[in-house]
Amino acid sequence: MKKLFLAVTALATAFALAPAAMAGSLCPGDAWQGSTGPDVGTFTPTGTCASTAPGTSVTMSVPNDNLDSAGLFWGSSNYGVTGLTTSNIASFNTTATFQGASTAQPYYIVDFHDNSNVFGEGEAASGNPDTIDLIENGSGNRLGGNMAFDPNATELAVFDNTTGRYLETGTKTLDGWLAQYPLLGNQPIYVGVEIGEGGSGVTASLTVTGADYTVTPEPSSLLLLGTGLLGMAGLLFRKKATKASSQRRLTASF
Repeated sequence: MKKLFLAVTALATAFALAPAAMAGSLCPGDAWQGSTGPDVGTFTPTGTCASTAPGTSVTMSVPNDNLDSAGLFWGSSNYGVTGLTTSNIASFNTTATFQGASTAQPYYIVDFHDNSNVFGEGEAASGNPDTIDLIENGSGNRLGGNMAFDPNATELAVFDNTTGRYLETGTKTLDGWLAQYPLLGNQPIYVGVEIGEGGSGVTASLTVTGADYTVTPEPSSLLLLGTGLLGMAGLLFRKKATKASSQRRLTASF
């Protein structure tokens, strides 16, 4: 009983003090498929998406990557995944193979509605918050393999997708933008991987075979879990103390 009590206490303390990342896998076919340009992109799925087969592939192609773009997007309230925010995303990894001009290599986009008007961009003509794109800068040589998004390392430019203009000079990581603009915290987001708008008259394609992400639970959730485990440890301690007291009384009566 003593070992069990110590184990539960240690586990409770760990949950209460240290946030733990939670992981998930995403099916490419469950993503929202979007494209722009005179000759819009095409999307060709392969296989059937299911929780047991997150690696089902989707190939997106753009016929003229100087004018067109195409992307797959997973989001917080729709587009196939829940719970992603500017504050809790810990990593995002896409397995993909790219073909096309080197200038049109794939890049990440993190999108959200700027409900707090953080960048002072105002609102769209409809009165709704502008859609902000955090666009990856300098994706590097991505001809295949893993595409990693790291909120501590991936450089992002701020683009107002509603008005079509950049709002900030230079780039920062997601954590860097959060440090400069704390009101960006906890914004529901969707994460996309996109190709296009780089070469001239060259067909570009990207085959996505899987995506994985990790999120860091909110401290309040971990504290609640840790408190519950500490309560369990307390009950075990009381039960042990009551049993020991009963044994002492029983011994004293003889």
